[in-house]
Amino acid sequence: MKKTIILLFLSVVFFAACKRSDKDMIAKKWRAVKLESPDMDKKIHEQEMFLDTFGKHADEKTNEAIYGVKNIDSARESLKAQLKDFKDMQEHSTKNTWFDFHPDGVVVMNFSGQRDSTNWYFDDEHALILDEMKLKGAGNKIKMVVKQLTDTSLKLEFNEEGMTSTVTFHPEKK
Repeated sequence: MKKTIILLFLSVVFFAACKRSDKDMIAKKWRAVKLESPDMDKKIHEQEMFLDTFGKHADEKTNEAIYGVKNIDSARESLKAQLKDFKDMQEHSTKNTWFDFHPDGVVVMNFSGQRDSTNWYFDDEHALILDEMKLKGAGNKIKMVVKQLTDTSLKLEFNEEGMTSTVTFHPEKK
């Protein structure tokens, strides 16, 4: 019985010692695959609903007085095209974003061809901190909540301009 307890205890200690730390797990190149932002989705949906009825309940003269254009149909289609372009740019930006976390605490980031680097670390609350001040002597600190960190998935939640978003990353294939 004592041997079984000792073996069980040693197994637990061994597996605990073998568990990789979050710092070790995050230290690789991650590519964004998905952006979720309920607040932004709601704003986009509201804009789409507005555009579906934009100028349809008034005559040409009233629309010109309110919106400054006679041909409201062309204006509506132009605004719909701008909204589509925004959504396409957002998708392109997500698919062309990657973070390369180095074990030395530096992360190289790419946002649609715009590269930058900063320091990274986990704070006491286990949030991921991107700290430009620490690396460059000036800049911002960005706090991201680590929603998931496994060998195959990294989910980071952040707040920007009052909107909460979650980005899912997968490891870059070598």
